[in-house]
Amino acid sequence: MFEVKMVVTDLDGTLLQSDQSISPADQETLENLGTLGLCRVAATGRNLYKVRLVLNEESPFDYVIFSSGAGIMDWKSQKLIRAMSISIERTTEIIDYLIGEKYNFKVSRELPDNHNFGWWESYKCPELSRYVDHHRKFGDAVKIDPKLPFASSQFLMFFPIQSNQFGLVKEKIQSKFPDLSIIKTTSPLNSDYIWMEIFPNGVSKAHGIEEICRITGIPQENTLGIGNDFNDLEMLDFTQHSYVVENAPEELKLRYLISLAHHEDGFSHAVNKHITFNPSL
Repeated sequence: MFEVKMVVTDLDGTLLQSDQSISPADQETLENLGTLGLCRVAATGRNLYKVRLVLNEESPFDYVIFSSGAGIMDWKSQKLIRAMSISIERTTEIIDYLIGEKYNFKVSRELPDNHNFGWWESYKCPELSRYVDHHRKFGDAVKIDPKLPFASSQFLMFFPIQSNQFGLVKEKIQSKFPDLSIIKTTSPLNSDYIWMEIFPNGVSKAHGIEEICRITGIPQENTLGIGNDFNDLEMLDFTQHSYVVENAPEELKLRYLISLAHHEDGFSHAVNKHITFNPSL
């Protein structure tokens, strides 16, 4: 069994409790990992603004991958070391295409200000309304004016989970814009919807971990990852030891090792299978 030197965890539904806190047991595990000199990485779909709602500068992490890999921050120094974006020209092309195809979507500004976004409604969609209402308290939310171009970091689209729209639309967009990365995730607002996250080429949690491996010199085979949703797939395919918490979708539990649920300290349970802590710590 390869020695673990880097531990990577998703936040929502994996490490965080239902109240968005870190349990005392998981907090202790993270601190003990640091005492042993292991690299601790949070990998989340949250933008940096929303990361700071649940983590502070003293939180026991070495790196934070945010916006599903579009951004990476050295958490100890608070230095931004990756910020990927979609050019003004490409953003304009995508907006024009999505409006022409009569889709609903939102588009985020460049990092680290991607809590500010524009939105477009081609037809009534409860999930888009929920998204705008929920997120406008975190930043600017304005209806898109196609005549006012800007660079972006992410597009987001919304689909009923029971429909086949996601696959069909993904195929069309990838055919039209082969340079974009498309990631599927379950809506945290309503379980009847899935989201399509559209990023610059090369954006994923896996590529973020790969970059941190390069920076730290830690080989891929010395990594452990734990997640809970479809946007963790590439991450879990990258890490050597890969777990999902018990509250993950059944489809994912068939592919990876299973830990306890997030509210049962599933993070610590997975870590403890590979790392023995000194009782005196």
